[in-house]
Amino acid sequence: MSKLTDAHIGELDREGFIIIPNFISGAQLETLQAAQRRILPTWEKIRAEPPQDQAGNSLLVCFPHEEMALYQAAMDEESIAFARKWLKAQDLHMRVGCLIARYPGHQGGGTGCDDSGLHIDNGNNSLLPMSAELREFGQIGFWIHLEDVGEDQAPLRLIPKSQGRDMSRCVPLVCKAGTLCIFTNYTWHSATAYTGTVGQRFTFGYSFGRADHYWEGFRHYTHLGKGAPVFQEFIGTLTATQRQLWRFPPPDHPYYTEQTLKLLEEQYPGWDSEEYRQAQKSG
Repeated sequence: MSKLTDAHIGELDREGFIIIPNFISGAQLETLQAAQRRILPTWEKIRAEPPQDQAGNSLLVCFPHEEMALYQAAMDEESIAFARKWLKAQDLHMRVGCLIARYPGHQGGGTGCDDSGLHIDNGNNSLLPMSAELREFGQIGFWIHLEDVGEDQAPLRLIPKSQGRDMSRCVPLVCKAGTLCIFTNYTWHSATAYTGTVGQRFTFGYSFGRADHYWEGFRHYTHLGKGAPVFQEFIGTLTATQRQLWRFPPPDHPYYTEQTLKLLEEQYPGWDSEEYRQAQKSG
């Protein structure tokens, strides 16, 4: 049974975000939790020297990840199908994949109904200002909390679209492990301070935008063609269609010749060129 439905499309359009408990569970959740903890240190490991990456004590890690499970999770079929409906396009590009950590002492954002740090993500994700009428000019993000988030663990605050920027109506993302939050770069939200004294708040996320929107993007990954072994291995496991999500040309593109296919097989272990040969013949 699908966890993301057309009703969720309407809810996202109406409210600006949706929250889906238990989107990931069981063995998959345990695998992703372990992968995340191999990348992001727990508070116990770094409390003596907490990282300084944003305002307060926090950590942001984007591609490349040295964990295959995280790349695979970003290829979730339900997420991709939902993003295609939301963005009204079949051809999408993966925008970015991030891991975020918040630790005790993080001061970014406010608390309660404080409007400190209230913003939308469009300013650092697109060259174009927000379109009030056309949602497809935005980008859609899938942010998953792989561990529980308590009220004192810097939960994200989101404002329903119907409430404008009224922080007294904000929804703090206090949730259980495996919860998915979908929002867009037009969704008003804010960080909060980490008021607890132990633990950490981890987030894993990935996002999509239309392939024809070349003016968008937060951080790219085209520099990972070489020198990123796990990424290269991951690309080698994909089909030609799946690779298009990662900015590779479609299989009938004139770039693909016997010369370039041989190099691609060398660069991306497991790359199967037969799909491309067949597409070239059909074209």
